Amino acid sequence: MGFLISFEERAVKAKGLNKLARPDPEKIKRYLFPDEYQNLALLADVPRIGYPENPIFFYPGCGADILMPLKYVEILFPRLRAITFIFNDIDNNLGLIKTILDDVGVSFKEERNKLKFYWNGVLVDLQFLHGNIFVLQNFPTFDIYFERAFRIMKDDHPGYENKIFEKLNSKGILISDSGFQHLPLEKVSVSPELSAYKEMVIGIKRK
Repeated sequence: MGFLISFEERAVKAKGLNKLARPDPEKIKRYLFPDEYQNLALLADVPRIGYPENPIFFYPGCGADILMPLKYVEILFPRLRAITFIFNDIDNNLGLIKTILDDVGVSFKEERNKLKFYWNGVLVDLQFLHGNIFVLQNFPTFDIYFERAFRIMKDDHPGYENKIFEKLNSKGILISDSGFQHLPLEKVSVSPELSAYKEMVIGIKRK
C-alpha cells in the first residue's frame, strides 16, 4: 500500500523563540516518507565537513519542505549553533512552513517573510525569497546549496548548475540528489540511496 502525505495550511500564531523546545520525532515522521526517513541514517556515515560559523543555506524549489533540510543540517553539522536559511519557490509557501513547524512543536518568531526559531538548540533565521530562480538575477551567494526533487525543473535550463557553482562561496558545500557531476567539486563519500535517482552528490568548492 502506498504512503500518502497531505496537509493544509492553517492560521498559526507566532509564539516567539524557545531554545528549550524540541521537535517531536514521531510528528516529524508523519511529514516524511518512510524510506526517506530511514535513509537519513545513511548521513551518519558521511565524513565530517568543515563549515563557516553561521553559514547561508540556499534551497531553491523548496515547496514546503522544511523538515528534510533541517534534518540534513542536524546530522551533517552537529556542532552548528546558528544558520541562515534562504528558501526560494515560485509559490509563497511560508504559511505551510509555519504550519509544519507548529505541528512538530517548534515555536517561532515572525517578521514579514522571515522566521526565527530554534531547532534542537540551533538558531535558524529563515528568509523566503519568492520568485522563479531561473529568472532571478540578484539572489545572494551562499555557503551551502541544497537541492531535492528539482531535476525536472532545471532540465530546460542547461546553464543553471554552472550559475549555482558560481554563486557558491569558496569552501562552500553542495548537496543535491542529481546533477552537478561535471563541476570541479571535491566529492564527499555518500550513499546513492539518499537520492531517488541514485545520483546523490555532496561536494565542496575548494576555490
